[in-house]
Amino acid sequence: MNNKGFAISTILYGMIIMATLILFLFVGGLSFRKKTTDDLTSQIEQELNACVQDKTC
Repeated sequence: MNNKGFAISTILYGMIIMATLILFLFVGGLSFRKKTTDDLTSQIEQELNACVQDKTC
């Protein structure tokens, strides 16, 4: 392979690796946000159940 082909393939592989890393970071952020939302939802549900049981609402 000549120098031009080597440079093009290096740039192409670098871009593919960067896109993969960005995708993993994006998916990781979404899963963290879902976990945080699920925790908040369960906390609100517990508080509402306690409120209904005590009838202090």
